[in-house]
Amino acid sequence: MSSVLRTEAAAAHPPLCTDLVPADRVSGRLREALAERAEIDDISGAPRSMSSVQIEALRAMLARVLPAAGDYGMDLALRLDRMMDEQDGNGWRYEALPTDPEAYKAGLDTLDAIAQASNGRRFADLSGEEQDSLLDAIQTTQVVAPTVAAPFDAEQMALWFEEVRSDAVRHYVAHPAIMARIGYSGFANGGRAGEGFAGFREIGIDRRESWEPQPVGTTPAREAVR
Repeated sequence: MSSVLRTEAAAAHPPLCTDLVPADRVSGRLREALAERAEIDDISGAPRSMSSVQIEALRAMLARVLPAAGDYGMDLALRLDRMMDEQDGNGWRYEALPTDPEAYKAGLDTLDAIAQASNGRRFADLSGEEQDSLLDAIQTTQVVAPTVAAPFDAEQMALWFEEVRSDAVRHYVAHPAIMARIGYSGFANGGRAGEGFAGFREIGIDRRESWEPQPVGTTPAREAVR
């Protein structure tokens, strides 16, 4: 089972945070970066860092973790693959894990090895229920990784799964449409050339600047992360 982009929903053009924030609060450079994040991913694109088998496993896993990403045209697997290729991660790692690009490959190879050992099929070929059961076992270190073709043990897999979820959520909430959904406007710190940062004055709980947008909708339950 692999995720697909639901381009019909993405084509509906959900409101973007930059559509809801005054232009003088966002620099031109930042607005371009946010527009790039909003572009629909080309799922036919070849992975840069991972093999086709690894990217398929990653897609299937992320479809269980953040199933709503495709509604906004995001292929999180390709975005994470690009991040690994550019080595543009969060700048730290667990001591028990290798570098992020190496960890992604090792984790996905181990994921498939566990799926083969327990179900006789690769992870992407399992049913949704089987995938959920396996991921729950990995998260709680209740899975025993086979020694053959499995670079990670159970503890390493739990740490790796945590890292992948963190990376995926960072990319998800960085999408302008998701920022609009949750009413996030922390990026709007001023953008007129030659002027300093405008900053925020209303910083208390439940306090908003007069120009700040309200969330455009509640977050559906399907968007919940494991």
